[in-house]
Amino acid sequence: MSLNSGLPVKFYGVSHVTASLTSRHAQLGMETFDEDGNKYVWAYNAGNSEIGPGLGCVLQLGVSTAYSMTLSAVTSADLVVGVVKHASIPTGNYGFLLTRGVGVAEMGATSGSVASRGLLEIGANGVFVPVSNTTGNKAPAVGQALEAIVSSASGSAFFSVY
Repeated sequence: MSLNSGLPVKFYGVSHVTASLTSRHAQLGMETFDEDGNKYVWAYNAGNSEIGPGLGCVLQLGVSTAYSMTLSAVTSADLVVGVVKHASIPTGNYGFLLTRGVGVAEMGATSGSVASRGLLEIGANGVFVPVSNTTGNKAPAVGQALEAIVSSASGSAFFSVY
């Protein structure tokens, strides 16, 4: 069997952000990989703030479209759908979110520090916090720090969000 099937091949730049979709763009929820094996999903920023690199995204409440994202409004209670790795995604724009692989975790100002190999969960406004072992904690661990990261700083982490 030949690898040359003659079918068209589409390549997607995972740092691409756009305000409007055409037939040449990915469809919402489409997954792709980069050359390093990191996995991404195409999503829409339905929130009211830009989502910058190192921030986690959650599902936007009250929308009927799957893969409509926003920043989390609460700490330790949301399920992360992806992390912005490359370019900021402005409100009302589409972009790729890292769902599995190595990226940057932006720690919250009051979240404390996480040790190397420490587990991360989502905090308010899309920042990450160390996994809390307190009663009532509802958020799953979505990443593991590859280095020690202090509060208000960013550092490398491995993410596996779904």
